[in-house]
Amino acid sequence: MSMMKKRALSTFILASVIMGCSQNDPNPEQEKISAEVKPSIDPLLQKWIGHYQGILPCAGCITFCENCDGMTVDLKIMADQTFRLERTSNSDHNKHELYVGNFSFMDHGKIKIQLQHVKERNQLILGDDYVEILESKTGVPYQAFEDFQLDKLA
Repeated sequence: MSMMKKRALSTFILASVIMGCSQNDPNPEQEKISAEVKPSIDPLLQKWIGHYQGILPCAGCITFCENCDGMTVDLKIMADQTFRLERTSNSDHNKHELYVGNFSFMDHGKIKIQLQHVKERNQLILGDDYVEILESKTGVPYQAFEDFQLDKLA
């Protein structure tokens, strides 16, 4: 083989190796941009995100009454600190309510939130796979606290 052919062959092989390697390696600049675009979610906020449901005592009751079927409550909490709250009376004593808005944390540990623009039963505390609704005026659990828990569905 002549010297010229060896150089041409060597150059071709080297170029092929370089091209092959550069195509397999992801672009580090692109990875950096992708990492910057994906916002990280606060782990304490992440615990709240989900869909909650349950049957609570009617709006005027502090526990289930004898002739009260309660109200079905459906709550969705999203990562952008918004919520969707739907309350439906099971005994037609109260009208259907739908609230959509923002919530704010009431403590540094982020275990209590307040649903903005909801007048009653707007404070919640996070439990294991549930949220509990707190008394609106005092911010403490109801005496019959088990009646005020919404189970986490997802």
